[in-house]
Amino acid sequence: MTIRPTRRLAAAGALVFALAVGGCGKKGAPQPPFVRIPAAVDSITAARFGNRIYLTLTVPAANVDMSVPVDIARVEVYGYTGTIPPSTVRWVELGDLVATVPVVAPSTAAGTSPSVAPVDAAPDSASPGAVATLVDVLEPGELVQGRSLAPATASTPAALRRFYIAIPFSSRGRPGPPGKVAELPLTALPEPPTDLSATYNATSVSLTWEPSGGLLGFLFERRLPEEIVPFDVLEPARPTPAQDVSALVGPTTYQVYRDEVRREPVAPAVARSLSWGVAPPAALNPTPLSMASATDAIDFGLERCYTVRAQRGGVLSEPSQPLCVTPVDRFPPAPPAGLAAVPSEGAINLIWEPNTESDLGGYLILRRGPGDATLRQLTNMPITDARYRDGTVESGMRYTYAVVAVDSQPTPNASAPSAAVEDVAR
Repeated sequence: MTIRPTRRLAAAGALVFALAVGGCGKKGAPQPPFVRIPAAVDSITAARFGNRIYLTLTVPAANVDMSVPVDIARVEVYGYTGTIPPSTVRWVELGDLVATVPVVAPSTAAGTSPSVAPVDAAPDSASPGAVATLVDVLEPGELVQGRSLAPATASTPAALRRFYIAIPFSSRGRPGPPGKVAELPLTALPEPPTDLSATYNATSVSLTWEPSGGLLGFLFERRLPEEIVPFDVLEPARPTPAQDVSALVGPTTYQVYRDEVRREPVAPAVARSLSWGVAPPAALNPTPLSMASATDAIDFGLERCYTVRAQRGGVLSEPSQPLCVTPVDRFPPAPPAGLAAVPSEGAINLIWEPNTESDLGGYLILRRGPGDATLRQLTNMPITDARYRDGTVESGMRYTYAVVAVDSQPTPNASAPSAAVEDVAR
């Protein structure tokens, strides 16, 4: 009799368990635990401009198991100088923290562009999936071998390199897996060009500068012609010296950069500065220049500042001293061409070919009538059409005409008069 309550309780427990299992539906394959760790940063590149390294990376948009929304709070970027990069587990210990990119929570970033954080997000925050570019300015201590416990070996390359890795962290501070390592050689920099100067005409700005390294640098990098030996000279073979991988090789070329100085204030929304939104310098010339000169299209009244970098062996120098130029339009339009006179009853009609200058303001009509010693201005203000009807003529009188083109500058520039034409009024 004492056993029955125990059996009854056991049966009731079994029934509850069966109902609970049955209520969950069909059994499926076991699922892995949900991992809330951001995926690795597998897209990172490094570009060197003098001693400034521009790092471009993509903020992870999913977790390591490809689930979304991603649990990410920041991305830390580390740099290391050496012959080989640190091992995966020692980056934080041996490397230097270059920058931190704060990342806005995915719930806040919903419905916004991945490249720009929402307005209500924390300042300087990036969104998951955004492309971030930041700058590492190399200090003297970062141009020498960093801390390392690995002994040097004979197979270790001689040249130092700069390595970078980006590590994402979750909102709980858990790091994601290591991703791709970006690297570049720390070779010596070419000397920057000097004596940058500028001149301009009606259509372009011309820039010239002294070559990198001066005249000697220009001459030494040019190969001398082979000397013809008048007789055979037997010399013992000389061993080929080992090549220094840190030395710059190849010809020196140049990259020109332009900054426009804007006088009008920038709207606050546009003026927002992001530490991870720095754009690397973009050269004005599409391909490297072999000569120490360049041209740029002119924009009168707009101040532009130019710098030039020397490039050798794929390495860019520091920029030259900037040169700022504000071109002033002192160049008149071309004289109108094709002027012709067509008399009609009580008038003489003029027609000519239109000028093509972008800043053309119009035309002034000049006339010499009976009793006039020279051409006199007939129109008080410039006219815009390439034709004119002079209805103030007297029948039977001879008139001479010319046309002058003027531009639209605050102080208009006037062209030389066109070729003169004459006719008799009817």
